[in-house]
Amino acid sequence: MMSRPWKIGRNEPCSCGSGKKFKKCCLPKVKPMEANSAKPQIMASKDGTVWKEAPAEVHAKAMKMFEQKSRKEAERVARFGQIRPQISLLTPEGYRLMVVRGKLYYSATWKFFSDFLNDYVPQVLGVEWWKSEMAKPEAERHPVVIWRSQGIAYMNAQPAQADGTKVALPCGALAAFTCFAYDLYVVDDNGGLDDEFLQRLKNRQLFQGARHELFAEATCYRAGFSVEHENEKDGSTRHAEFTVRHAPTGQLLSVEAKSRHRAGVLAMPGMPEEKPQLRLTTLINDAAAKNPKHPLVIFVDTNLPFKWAERVLARQAGNELSRPIRALLDKIKKRPDGADPYCMIVFSNHPHHYAVRDLDPQQHLLSVLAKKPTVHILSLQSLFGAAGLYGNIPMGLSSEEGDPPPPAVPVMWPKIRYDLQIAGTDVSILRKGKDIGKKFLTTDKDRPEAPSRLHEFLEDVGLSRVDAYAICEAIEEGKSLAGVYALK
Repeated sequence: MMSRPWKIGRNEPCSCGSGKKFKKCCLPKVKPMEANSAKPQIMASKDGTVWKEAPAEVHAKAMKMFEQKSRKEAERVARFGQIRPQISLLTPEGYRLMVVRGKLYYSATWKFFSDFLNDYVPQVLGVEWWKSEMAKPEAERHPVVIWRSQGIAYMNAQPAQADGTKVALPCGALAAFTCFAYDLYVVDDNGGLDDEFLQRLKNRQLFQGARHELFAEATCYRAGFSVEHENEKDGSTRHAEFTVRHAPTGQLLSVEAKSRHRAGVLAMPGMPEEKPQLRLTTLINDAAAKNPKHPLVIFVDTNLPFKWAERVLARQAGNELSRPIRALLDKIKKRPDGADPYCMIVFSNHPHHYAVRDLDPQQHLLSVLAKKPTVHILSLQSLFGAAGLYGNIPMGLSSEEGDPPPPAVPVMWPKIRYDLQIAGTDVSILRKGKDIGKKFLTTDKDRPEAPSRLHEFLEDVGLSRVDAYAICEAIEEGKSLAGVYALK
């Protein structure tokens, strides 16, 4: 499949962890050499025995090349974190070689990094295992196998560009597979994957927890940490997921990764909840109860559909935490001395799997620090900033060659017209001029902590939370609305 990476055209977060759009001004500055500063010597020799200072024009050209290389490396780190650069080359015969921690992969068909990831995952998880999963009915297949198949089908359905490649905003399945594949690559290339962990990833029932642990470990590498897994076979004590050391500060941290399982989601049995509950207290208290050796960082996957994560994880007016998060933090058990049992909790929500055939939903990220953290704050800032790099995936197949220029990505505009008509206290909705058969009431008040049924419907068809509130406010005042456009 000749496809561009799904990340094209999306806002990338700044590496400083502010959550703002990625800007080049946030990159580490490479200062030009000042006129009065000492210039490094660049020596030249024709025979290897007699050396002298290189001519001025050679010196100037060399310094420009060094500065460009330094700038390019700073941009790479800002976008992808403190991970190893890709090791790749193109042979004269047209084969693309990729080296991942001592293993060599090659193909004549890879044009973009996403092409490599499509082939890389089945190889790492096992070709025979992959074939056996593909032979099963789709409902019984492993989530990663489903995502890859649906992502390929989605891209194949897109119109080809002049050069034969295909471009599209990502659907949830494509984003889920590509993000998983890149996290797998990052951990494999920077630390390695052991067989026990791979077996957990391949088990449908254990996959969700292992996937979140993979995200946490990839985040640590992106943040400039080294990772050491604890000996789980030592039954004399409970263990955190792994211990990490921050290279710039030397700070040691214990890391736990917890993921909220939900009925009917990610191979879990049962029917999905209409209004999923947060219920994360037990997971966090269980992580803290392990009493790890070092200050504890807990990565928590809330596993919520986008609209529910927006209410829980998004900052409220005045940059305040939401009521559910405040209530959750109050329930977390304190240490005997009254201190928080963690130094930081990183709440994340990557809801790709809730919209496998629709456009990929927005992600959420929220960090909460202990009231009196006793660790080097730079190490925590690095972790949170790196967590925001999730989903930043290279397009090009070589760090040296650089990413190809991004193509124009189609912009999705709302196309479906809805009209909201009021008769007394009843509210009817027409979609493209036809009544959808659902009735709402003007007396059903819409509140930030308790959205109305109409608000839920409006978000489900693709309107933002802010727009849904504004429409509900007008409906409550008895105003009919014509020409409301949504995505679906």
